[in-house]
Amino acid sequence: METVLIKTLFAEVALPVPLDKTFHYRIPHELAGKVVCGVRVCVPFGRRAMSGFVVSVIKESAVSQTKDIISVIDETPYILPSLFSLAQWIANNYLCSLGEALATVASLKLRPPKRKPKVEQAQIALSQASVAPKLSGQQQQALNSIFECVDARRFEPFLLRGITGSGKTEIYLALIERVIAQGRSCIFLLPEISLSAQFVGIVQSRFPGMVGVWHSRVSDGDKYAAWQAAREGKICVMLGARSALFAPFKDTGLIIIDEEHEPSYKQEQKPAYHTRDVALELGRLCKAAVVLGSATPSLESFYRAAGKEFTLLELDQRINDRPLPPVKILDIKLTAKNNKIISQPLAAALTKALARREQAIIFLNRRGFSPSIICHACGNVWQCPNCSISLVYHKHPQGLQCHYCGHRQGSPEICPTCKSRDIAVFGVGTQKVEEELKRLFPQARIFRLDADTASKKGVYQQAYDDFRNEQFDILLGTQLVAKGFDFPRVTLVGVIDADTALALPDFRAAERTFQLITQVAGRSGRGVLPGEVIIQTHHPEHYALCAAKEHDFIKFYGQELEFRRQAVYPPFCSLLNILVRGANDKRVMETAHAIHDHIVVEAKKLNESIVILGPTPASRAKLQGFFRWQLLLKGQRPSLISVTKGIAESGQLPPGIQLSIDVDPQDTL
Repeated sequence: METVLIKTLFAEVALPVPLDKTFHYRIPHELAGKVVCGVRVCVPFGRRAMSGFVVSVIKESAVSQTKDIISVIDETPYILPSLFSLAQWIANNYLCSLGEALATVASLKLRPPKRKPKVEQAQIALSQASVAPKLSGQQQQALNSIFECVDARRFEPFLLRGITGSGKTEIYLALIERVIAQGRSCIFLLPEISLSAQFVGIVQSRFPGMVGVWHSRVSDGDKYAAWQAAREGKICVMLGARSALFAPFKDTGLIIIDEEHEPSYKQEQKPAYHTRDVALELGRLCKAAVVLGSATPSLESFYRAAGKEFTLLELDQRINDRPLPPVKILDIKLTAKNNKIISQPLAAALTKALARREQAIIFLNRRGFSPSIICHACGNVWQCPNCSISLVYHKHPQGLQCHYCGHRQGSPEICPTCKSRDIAVFGVGTQKVEEELKRLFPQARIFRLDADTASKKGVYQQAYDDFRNEQFDILLGTQLVAKGFDFPRVTLVGVIDADTALALPDFRAAERTFQLITQVAGRSGRGVLPGEVIIQTHHPEHYALCAAKEHDFIKFYGQELEFRRQAVYPPFCSLLNILVRGANDKRVMETAHAIHDHIVVEAKKLNESIVILGPTPASRAKLQGFFRWQLLLKGQRPSLISVTKGIAESGQLPPGIQLSIDVDPQDTL
């Protein structure tokens, strides 16, 4: 009998480890034919088994002693060519390995559940399919511009700047309908889980049976069902948060990013990608239209639109020509005497709205009862033992909490520094506002929506449904209530303190304040009833608040752009933030200075022009028991990546030191 020799093959595997290299493994004969490019495999790595991606099958390996692949996870290639190319782009632009990037765009954890998932669990029960309303002239004009791109099947980025209530959602839905009719697929991204409840119902009622849902609160079983349905073409719309961008559609024709200015589109963990930029690259790879929508676009996006890099489309009229609500700015120093939380004008407006059986939204972007607790005798402020942050006083449940590490302790009765009992809470949080509202309006039905009340699954949806069905008169909350919600009977929006973000040591503080105030103001007067907005502040003359009062984005953009130009901040440069952390403050500091010196040498060697700010202790100098030092680099993005690439790859950090490198950071605190 003739002996058949089976040639040994090898697989090049990318693993989710911070090493800029791939690894070679021998393909056992029993797995021959199953190991192909794009499948996930389980391989030995050190003393443990790890899952990775096969990026190629090769005949020979330069590695002298290769280990065998343990098993093959997928029967067919798991990652699409477009997503593989996208992962390569992420690895090159966000200083991570190919394996880490692949694990981001195609989860290694996704597996078929033991029990068959119920796809409808991730969906809202559908009623009769909704009918598209007639569009305004502005809406139709914007649509026609994007239709031309969609019909030509070419990549083009659009910035849709539409004031609150101008009908951006209807444009999105009309675009989805057009793309589906062409047999292509759509990705619809939202910044907050809280917006999903509302949008899921709207999108699914327009496209029943065609929509998958993907965000962190969807179960693994339902995620797998949505992923599989997208891959097999059983659904053609994926709706969700950041990671919905990586839906395995074979022919994506449209990517929508609603509220594109939101900082939550920036991934915090490595790789710290920005969804907007990754979406643009995916659109380029798939020849898809990319639509960025917002009433208050990010300064960077609007700057790119002004430079013709994006096509700018504008909606400056509300549906049915409804007026934007008038905005009144109140100086807290003059109106809120005797430390009143709610000024007399705001209380009077609430009284009138409730008497007319209308609804109100009260906004304060600070949860808890009070942001700090202080000893009047010696000035001692209670700090978290793990973080350089004041402990927040909560009344329900009572005690002090750290909103960063979760530390909790009881409320003090005596000051440990001076033994005084003259201890008082300082400042205002949503719990305290709720207590004051109940005191002033005992008959009013109040719902508080913040991170404390919304920790359980389904609370967002319940809050939306109950408020829309007029089960509550006042919706009080943090930024969760500031965007997306569309309630026709809301005629009053009150902002308790517009200054919570203005005082932050961040160059985006004014921009974030303008965006948040404009968005929450836009919740008022969206129906046939006229609305009004009352803003309480200590800085009534600040240009961000004055522009928000006038609903004037262009005015704010001009003033903020000039500030950025003079200070040389984005869009006039790129930023890269290096954060060094560890339990030993001295070692962290020494490492930060060593990194600074390394960058100076690399920049000189590569002839790259960059500016280094720091190293200095971070604004939050200690978090979760770790001391933090940072360096902020300014320059052109390729230059910043070039001079820091060696740091990301070296792995030669002192024991106990952790390093994170954030390209285009949204938060430098």
